Amino acid sequence: MPLTDILPSGLKKKTIMPVILILIISMTCVAAFNYYSQVTVLNTEADESLTSAINTAQGFIEGHLNLYKQMATLLAHTSAVGEALSNNDRSRLTQEYLESYKALKKDIHLNQMNFHRPPGVALLRLQNPENFGDNLVQVRHTIADVYKNQVGVKGLEFGRTGLGLRGVEPVFAKGTFVGSLEFGGDLAPALDDTKQAFGVECGILISKAATSLAKSMPDGQGSAKPIGEHLSYYSTNQSLTMGTITAEMLDKAAKQGPSNSMDTGRFQGKDYSIGFAPLKDYSGSVIGYLYVMKDRSLVLAKIYKCLAINVVVFLAILLAIVFAISSSLSKTVIEPVVKLANVTNDISKGKVGEKIEIVTGDEIEVLAKSIDRLRVSMKMFLG
Repeated sequence: MPLTDILPSGLKKKTIMPVILILIISMTCVAAFNYYSQVTVLNTEADESLTSAINTAQGFIEGHLNLYKQMATLLAHTSAVGEALSNNDRSRLTQEYLESYKALKKDIHLNQMNFHRPPGVALLRLQNPENFGDNLVQVRHTIADVYKNQVGVKGLEFGRTGLGLRGVEPVFAKGTFVGSLEFGGDLAPALDDTKQAFGVECGILISKAATSLAKSMPDGQGSAKPIGEHLSYYSTNQSLTMGTITAEMLDKAAKQGPSNSMDTGRFQGKDYSIGFAPLKDYSGSVIGYLYVMKDRSLVLAKIYKCLAINVVVFLAILLAIVFAISSSLSKTVIEPVVKLANVTNDISKGKVGEKIEIVTGDEIEVLAKSIDRLRVSMKMFLG
């Protein structure tokens, strides 16, 4: 059997195959590193997008708080409010401000406009005029602080009707403190604005302990199932919230302390990125979480695209390198060695007439010249 039938395969296995194997391992590692780096960047961008949405929601909430505080400040400094409060004149307050309250409720989603008399007793609730006379100091920190310090405050707080944004201002008549004025609204407008701005779903989760002060839940929310030790107080998409967020996610968020927590969930065949931010009330206590959810379909599509591009590009590079190395080794090593092997095989059979001409510029050429001298010597010996 000619050596050309067996030698090339053996040489290739011993020379080219180890190089190819090393290349495959190296390129796979590089491709995996590049892929996971790109995935990390995409996930980081997704988290940053959620963080921006959370910050925007918090900004909208703060904006509504400032609005209610400013409105309370403006009206509290009018003489009509001071005179009516000093005289416990519910009729005058109703006549003066009920229509304005109705207009504001429609235009800016204002849902509370309340007047209080010392020591913090509800004199008039324009949203519910029949309900008055209860002392709010024991259940409302904002009102308690206004009556204690006689300066305006704002904050998120539970009251008789649930969680709300409050702006409370002291009222004076002829320099005498005569009560307080409160404007308030719920969180829904701020969350709805966030949804519209970022194309996300968002909501509020409140701990069961915090809701004990509230006598009612927002419309449509009272039947929500609990999630661990929390309740879905408000959501722009209640079914998505209940199907995606778990008690384990909230436990993880609790371990993050004051920092935001990022997680992922799945609902009806879709993946979602979820961001949680601690929600604090006026007193500084964490009463639950503000959360934002966004469909991960676009992120996953980008990840799969990155994977496909990485596979195609690195496979093409690998094949090109393998071809180049294989061609180079074949021309510079394997073919000369095979030719030399065939010549020496002929010499061993007494065929010494053909001159050996192998030019490689390396040790193979030196070996070829040595064998050719051996051929010449054998030819002279046999001749």
